[in-house]
Amino acid sequence: MTVINTDVVVIGSGSSGMAAALSASEQGLKVAIFEKMRNPGGRVKGGNGPFAVESKMQRERQFDFTKEDAFNLFMEHTRWRVDARLVSNYVNKSGDTIEWLQKAGIKFNDVVAYYTGAEFTWHFRDEENSPKITDALFEKAKANGAEIYLDSPVKKILKDGEKVTGVLAQTKEGEIEVRAKAVIIATGGFGGNAEWINKYTGFTLGKDLFPFPAPELEGDGIRLAWEAGAGKSDMMLDTFVCLPEPYWGPGGTHWDLGTFRQPNLMVNLDGERFMNEEAMKNPAYGSNAVRRQKRGCAFMIVDEGISKYYEEAGWDFLLSRVPVTKSPNLGGEIRKAKADGYQHLFEADSLEDLCNQTGINLDGLKNTLEEYNNACQQGNDDTFHKSSKYLKPFGSSKFYAARFYNNAYGSLGGIKINYKTQVVTAEQDVIPGLYAVGKDANAIYDNTYIFAMSGNDTAFDFNTGRIAGEQVARYIKSLG
Repeated sequence: MTVINTDVVVIGSGSSGMAAALSASEQGLKVAIFEKMRNPGGRVKGGNGPFAVESKMQRERQFDFTKEDAFNLFMEHTRWRVDARLVSNYVNKSGDTIEWLQKAGIKFNDVVAYYTGAEFTWHFRDEENSPKITDALFEKAKANGAEIYLDSPVKKILKDGEKVTGVLAQTKEGEIEVRAKAVIIATGGFGGNAEWINKYTGFTLGKDLFPFPAPELEGDGIRLAWEAGAGKSDMMLDTFVCLPEPYWGPGGTHWDLGTFRQPNLMVNLDGERFMNEEAMKNPAYGSNAVRRQKRGCAFMIVDEGISKYYEEAGWDFLLSRVPVTKSPNLGGEIRKAKADGYQHLFEADSLEDLCNQTGINLDGLKNTLEEYNNACQQGNDDTFHKSSKYLKPFGSSKFYAARFYNNAYGSLGGIKINYKTQVVTAEQDVIPGLYAVGKDANAIYDNTYIFAMSGNDTAFDFNTGRIAGEQVARYIKSLG
């Protein structure tokens, strides 16, 4: 068996892995990256950009949302059910990480809020003039001497007693032993593992969940950590309410179907309302509400009059970086989708026709429309207290509808860590030399992603990667 020696092994080369590799290499450590895929960088190459607070870009734009504000919002959102010290370390480092990424060659051109009322925390990469984020991090790490082994999955984490001493990996040339002082797990989660998704989150792929396809994300690093003695953290999906592909988009639908992003009537298969539809502007809140319904789906319904209102007046809710503000031809877009065989958009010439197409209970929907129109006429929704300005009555016999399910950007959590990104046991004892970062260890949202401060998933990747690289350097130095 071939044996190689290095200071630190990074398992995975996506957002968190590349950040960890660069961070460790900046500390003067010898880094070996092991990636099971044939190409480095991960599926989305670091995405559109991360969350941050008190960055130079925010200060230049006079945004006054502070680290203290962000920390307090996190803890209020999670009800203090997460590691507050980890949240604090992450938030406090986030602004500096924007400058760190810029030094690596990344260009940002905007700081946005995901929806009206959210915080301006999402730093958007300049897609035309900036390299992909993980590509840039990889080039800098290579310049610092980092090596990468592609098509080389790690099979086992090696230990001497409780201390991690390296890994076994399967390369194209055969199995190799990598002797290292520390190992950083950064494999991107379990978002492609249908069995784990069902076991740990309760969703069933293709039934009540229609996520981005990521078959390579099988939970490899999580499994390796558990086998090495790691405790299990909370495990969840970063869900958002959405039309199934290919008509999904930010906020739930493709731009041309933005009428179905508005606070319009939502009903379940019984034909009953179940939420204040204003909550749909936050895709995670919409996700939670829809998931509770029969078969994990719900329908947004408008009639021809409401559709024409949006065509003329524009939408009530706007999302960041969406280039249009109204749906010029909702019926035409639906007919085009149906001609392509899409099964989740509907056009009907009567209520009976709509219920026949969707499976919604006709009597239930009739009762709901009567109650809803009364609320619109009175300007008072005493069931869910939707703002009167969003109460639009139904008055025509032509209907349009969209069937929403849950989508997911990926999985979160699995490996229990402390605020230094050290992997810990179920009893919270540190496993010396073992670290985990990014989605494999992200358990800071409780059970609902915080869209009010968007950009958090990739930001947690980059920041925990940086933290791990720095902590590994301190750990190795302590070994003498």
